[in-house]
Order: sequence, then C-alpha cells, then structure tokens
Amino acid sequence: MTQTPSGVEAYLLGRTYAVMPIPMVPEHCVEVPAGPLTFVVEARRLSDEAINENAFDRGRPDQTVVSGIDDGGACVHVLDAEDGLEWLRFDCFDNEPHYHYVRNGESANQVVRFDQFAEGDPETWTLQRLRTSLPAMLRYAGAAALAETVAEADLTAAVDEVARVLLRSRAD
Repeated sequence: MTQTPSGVEAYLLGRTYAVMPIPMVPEHCVEVPAGPLTFVVEARRLSDEAINENAFDRGRPDQTVVSGIDDGGACVHVLDAEDGLEWLRFDCFDNEPHYHYVRNGESANQVVRFDQFAEGDPETWTLQRLRTSLPAMLRYAGAAALAETVAEADLTAAVDEVARVLLRSRAD
C-alpha cells in the first residue's frame, strides 16, 4: 500500500513488475487491424518456465522463482498500429484470468487479477472493455495521445472480428 497526501494508505490496483510482459509467440497469433490499434489474439500457455525465463530480473538474488504455474487460454493484446507498442493485454486464462497495463515508458507492467466470480466469463468481459473502456484504460497505461485517437475511432467491426477469432479458437 502507498500513502495518500492525507496519510491514509491507498489501495493499489494490481501488482506492478519492473519488467515487460512475456513476449507474444507469433505463430500462435492472429492480428486484427483496428484503425489506430492492432488487436492480436493469441493462444497462450503460461508455465513456470515461461515466467522464470522471461518475466523476472534474473540479476536479483532475492527474486523468487515461480513454481506450480500451468495455465492458459486466449489472450488479447492491444497495440498501437503505428509503432507496434503493446499497451494492454487481457489474459483470459482458465484458472487465473488477469490483464496488464503495459507501461512502456517505465519498462514495467501492472498485472490486475480478474474476478471471474463477480465479473463472469473473462472473454466476454474483455470484449466489453474493448467496446466501452479502451480510451480510459489506454490513458491509465500512459498512452494518452493514442487514447484520443481511439476515442474518435469506430472499432465496432474490429472488436466483432476479435469475438469471432476467440470463438474459433475455443472450437479448435
């Protein structure tokens, strides 16, 4: 927890890691153009090996090694179409769904656990966020200029295509 100006501890949204998220695996990805954005739907498997090799700062002797992780499912990446930078990631995993605010300027990412008991299906929730909350989420991630172009764009057809890709991936 952090202190607010009034001295009261503030609730933190998720957990911030001083590393970038694990990179996409291109052969598991389908790109969907979306005006100023590119959505990338990826079939993703998260394991101890993937986390320990990619996500942690191996130079820190106090770094905890992760064990017991075996999860996966659909992942939706939100990239700036112009420069390819990823700003948001929605991991609609079977066991521990979560999403990321990718903080490119800080080389960090903030991981927020999704409450599937209160919010329902993570894929349905993700599609709703893409339709209704994208500009606000992009601003929070640090992409204010991109958020303004997204606010002015009609992304309906692209989000509909993401929904179709997710549906096909469930069938495979």
